[in-house]
Formats: sequence, structure tokens, C-alpha cells
Amino acid sequence: MEIINYKNGSANGGIIINGKDQYIAVTEYSNKKFKSLRGAQKFLESYGYKEVRGKHSIGGTQYRSKDRNSRAEVYPGGQDEYGRDLFRVELREDNGHVEELYMTRTKLNRWLDQFGFERIEGTIRRYPEGEIETYFVDEDKFIPRGEYRETDLDRRKRDVDFLIKEVYGSRNVIEFNRPVYLKENRSVKRLNNNGYVYDVTDSVLERLKREYSYETDF
Repeated sequence: MEIINYKNGSANGGIIINGKDQYIAVTEYSNKKFKSLRGAQKFLESYGYKEVRGKHSIGGTQYRSKDRNSRAEVYPGGQDEYGRDLFRVELREDNGHVEELYMTRTKLNRWLDQFGFERIEGTIRRYPEGEIETYFVDEDKFIPRGEYRETDLDRRKRDVDFLIKEVYGSRNVIEFNRPVYLKENRSVKRLNNNGYVYDVTDSVLERLKREYSYETDF
């Protein structure tokens, strides 16, 4: 699993590449699956995110030994000569010693059980510069099922001039939150009579972005 990192100011985002034709674009408030890398890139760019060059990372899983003296970080490790998937294990002792191992899935599961390792929920991202980011779930921040709480994104969508509703090919569907009349031509087509929904080309969308405030609402 490869992760391409994006940022929009202080907000983090990215594209998770999970096998062929599986691209998940993630922003601070939402995520969306795509069948192509370009679709995921356009989704993030429409939010104002830019790729962080040189910071591609690999998602990993972290385990801690029962005696608490060591931890194991497990990452995809390619394939062996027989075509079997391998996992790269970084065994980190609390005394600073680090050992790198390569194992098949069967051997990895047996090794984790043998040495009493337990999985720690979260995702590891290790970058070439040596920086590590680990993400954990904070159950106290979950919203109970059935309860709605307005988010900053909800407020922004309500206050902007228009929403980008859909992106397909070189065209886009947008909806204005107030009466705005665009002249129809080959690049602009109005989709309804009662609202202000338009089908526009990429070039028209870029011009409208400079003139109006907007958010993406996929």
C-alpha cells in the first residue's frame, strides 16, 4: 500500500494506492475512491491540496511485545523468488537496537505469536528523511450513531458561492448557492430550471474559481 502525501496549508491529505485501479483520495474531512490516479489527484486539487514532493510513504502496522521491551513495525516487502508476498519487519528494541527481517505471511504470523507481539491500532508512515507519523483512533471524539453535529466543512459548504458536485472527464457539475446566471454555450450548460446547476468544462471551472468562492461536495 503506497501513500502519496498532500497538504493544504496545515491540513494533511493524500492518495492511498491500494492495488491496481484502487485510489482513495483523502482530505481532512472526507475521502473518495477512484479508478484512476488522475481522478484522485483532481479531487484533491479541487480542495486546494498540493502534493508534498519527495514524501511518498508506505503504510505499516505496529506491534508491541507483551514484556513491553520491543516493538515490531511491519511493511510490505515485495515478493520472493517463488512469487510469494513478503513482509519487511523492523524489530526495534527499547535499548536502540534495530534489526530488519523479511518473512512470508505464514512465517510472520507464527513469529508474532511465538514472541508474544500484540497489534497496536494505528497507521505508521515512515518517510525517507526518517520522520515517522503514527495515527491512532480517539474513541472519545466519535459522534454517536444517529447524532448529527455540524462541522467546519458543513459551514464552509453553506457559505461559499458554489459547490463542485461532480467531476467526469474534462467536465464538471457545479451548483451555486445563490442566483447566478451563466451564459450557455459549448462550454457551459445549465442542467435545471429551478436551481443554478451547470455542467462546465475544466477551463470554465478554473475561471469561476478565480471569481467565486467554492468547495467540493462529492
